Amino acid sequence: MNKLGLLALLCVLGATACSHLREPTDEQLAALLRSERADPADANALLDGNAIDCLRAWSGDKTLLQGLPVRVAGEDGQKECRGKLEGWVADAGRNPDKFSFEDVTAPKVVRRAIDLAESRRAAALADPSKRQVPAALGGASAAKAPQPLAPPDPTVNLGVAGTRLAEAEALCLQAQQAAATPEHKQIKRFADYCSGNLRNLRTAMEQAARAGQSAERLDQMAASADNIANVARNALAEGSK
Repeated sequence: MNKLGLLALLCVLGATACSHLREPTDEQLAALLRSERADPADANALLDGNAIDCLRAWSGDKTLLQGLPVRVAGEDGQKECRGKLEGWVADAGRNPDKFSFEDVTAPKVVRRAIDLAESRRAAALADPSKRQVPAALGGASAAKAPQPLAPPDPTVNLGVAGTRLAEAEALCLQAQQAAATPEHKQIKRFADYCSGNLRNLRTAMEQAARAGQSAERLDQMAASADNIANVARNALAEGSK
């Protein structure tokens, strides 16, 4: 092989090596994407819906890009969310194994992150201690615990609309947990409201899916979940100030 051919081969091999993406485990992915309000020691902490939407926005995958919330769908939103997510990637506490932004935005990894977030949300729904206000903190109001969120029907596929609904449910759970603490008690009214509303919405969406209604119709219904998610984010942000 002449020198030019050898050089070309080395360039190809070098490019392949440099382009190889590392794939985090579920535990590593969960540590990176855990909610800011979650206890780092909680092995089943809920994942941050905004971070996962950002992964979807930068995945370059057409399916993952469908139904993206407005806040990350545009160029400005993508840049803003990437800045925050890159801060998490650089955080040794969240990402001790130094996975790159490109590693975690690979479509295969993003899909795993979505599945992991959904499984943790479902586990939280199944755990009464995580969906009700603890009596020790709730006082007299503990007897009027929020209506529990509805567990998803595993036989019904809501598609992207289901991801939006699941994000709203996860934020509602965070609001319920926050409302149990004195510094966040002002959001209790919202926490009580969102659980019943989202329970009814999931029931309606799953019934629509069983009836064969289109993905476009499910997306329209999911707009209500987007509204609740936005209110939850604002309420949680205000409560943390």
